[in-house]
Amino acid sequence: MVWLKISLMLTFLSVCFSYKPIIYMHGIIAGPDEADSLKAFVSKFHPETKVISIDAFNHYESFQPMWKQVDGIKKIVQPILQANPDGVHLICFSQGGLVCRGLLSVLEHNVDTFIALSCPLAGQYGVYKKNFLRLKNLVLVGGPNDGVITPWQSSHFGYYNSNEAITEYKDQTFYKNDFFGLQTLDKEGKVHVHMIPGIKHTHWYSNQTVFECCIKPWLT
Repeated sequence: MVWLKISLMLTFLSVCFSYKPIIYMHGIIAGPDEADSLKAFVSKFHPETKVISIDAFNHYESFQPMWKQVDGIKKIVQPILQANPDGVHLICFSQGGLVCRGLLSVLEHNVDTFIALSCPLAGQYGVYKKNFLRLKNLVLVGGPNDGVITPWQSSHFGYYNSNEAITEYKDQTFYKNDFFGLQTLDKEGKVHVHMIPGIKHTHWYSNQTVFECCIKPWLT
């Protein structure tokens, strides 16, 4: 009887303290192995967390139309969301961030935190406000030495104005009019912006500083 109680208690604790898995979406001309460094960091510093790297639209298949990718990856992600009713974290790199924005528009998701690593978020397409507002945290990561995302402030929803000067996200029309919920999330304290210098574009997902600063704190 004592061992039964202990077993039940351990089962209860494992359920209560289980961590949300990470779904990782790779960038252009890449594949699921792009997440290998992230998996190594998570295994070392947060071994309780599972990392699921999307194995679809890899390498040259990543040139497929964006909404075709969203539709295909939706079919992969939906069962993962359903199997994890307490929620998941979504980490997406570069073009993968656009795919993830599309997913957030078409799914009634349970994504807890969306971490966008150097993603060209501004000037692409919006997401449905209702689903976007399901996010508990939006983590925007980018920096001036990226070398690929132009302008690099697009990773923070910033973009050029008509004079080719940068308009920060809070001054963008889509923010002021709260077209897809960015202003609402921001006012609720759910938008977290990180500018990290010295990181080249293909190093965001494999840099330990980025992991420690922008990913590890959100692994719940």
